[in-house]
Amino acid sequence: MKILILNWRDIKNPLSGGAEIILYELAKKLIEDKHTVVWFAQSFEGGLKEEVYEGIRIIRKGNKYSVFLHAFLYYKSLADKPDLVLDSINTVCWQTPLYVEARRRILYANQSAREVLFYDYPFPLSLFAFLIEPLQYLTYKNTKTVCYSQSIKDDLVSFGKPSRNINVFPLGIDHDRYVPGKKSLDPTFIFVSRFVRYKRAHICVEAMKMVIKEHPKVKLYLVGYGIEEKNLTDLIERLNLQQNVFIVNKDNIFLKKNHKDAKIPLMQEAWGLILPSVKEGWGMVVTEAAACATPAIVSNVTGLKDSVINGKTGIVLSRSPKAEELAKTMMRMIVDSNLRKKLSMGAYRWSKNFTWEKSYKVFLELIAV
Repeated sequence: MKILILNWRDIKNPLSGGAEIILYELAKKLIEDKHTVVWFAQSFEGGLKEEVYEGIRIIRKGNKYSVFLHAFLYYKSLADKPDLVLDSINTVCWQTPLYVEARRRILYANQSAREVLFYDYPFPLSLFAFLIEPLQYLTYKNTKTVCYSQSIKDDLVSFGKPSRNINVFPLGIDHDRYVPGKKSLDPTFIFVSRFVRYKRAHICVEAMKMVIKEHPKVKLYLVGYGIEEKNLTDLIERLNLQQNVFIVNKDNIFLKKNHKDAKIPLMQEAWGLILPSVKEGWGMVVTEAAACATPAIVSNVTGLKDSVINGKTGIVLSRSPKAEELAKTMMRMIVDSNLRKKLSMGAYRWSKNFTWEKSYKVFLELIAV
């Protein structure tokens, strides 16, 4: 098959995240299976207009707004159309039903925006975006759809897409990279994500102020990058947590094994991963940490309620947890070694359900044209 992936960012974009990693892993499998893959995405500073990476031909045009028009023009310019267009949606739709034949297109849904809009945009723009988001899916009502969590499927059904047109495939984990390691002697927690408001890293920092009163040796590592880094740094200093909370924004994003990789060793050492996000499609870092025998503490929101089994592979907090709730849960995990061991073993066993081989097999069956 000749496959065209439309995704707002490609795997080499500095702002790429879990959604891009998933597509990258699946695209690599497609290449290994002798399929042809072109990945169309927005440009970024320092990025080539076109390159081949791991056999994937990457084409970059336009910015985060104009890329949708460029995708349309690119597709129309092709004399030899691809067998399949993978319309990969992450907030904004490509509207391929308006220019790609039904038999050639599949909607690949990462996640809807919904609550995130109220964190990313000022009011009343956020409310306007929230109200119109479901409308952009009207053209996709009869388009075959795939996604990787029940939460995403539920969102799409709430937008009016028939449930029968939506299939869920499992995600995978690189079990050669993500393996258990020696836990830190002192209580250690890790937050891994982009530093943006809706990930709510600030709640983790605020909780630490309470936790250190009972457990002064506790450590929190914030692993990531993003526009909120300055605010997080200021918060750490304002709460006088420089000896307990650390930002790791270097050497934390690698696609393969690398001796410089800081993320995985920290996942292995951590007693728990914390992700009090407003919304996720799944939360890849949760399953990656689980493969390192590290349970997760997460908010009860879409995606995360799929990737964490409460009381077995981690602890699910309320939908909008306050720092006090998170702090109590962290301290519970610190003092209760039996709970910690139970969740650690449960997380590791749960992670074994996820392999890229299994993920790709189901994915390929679903996208077959």
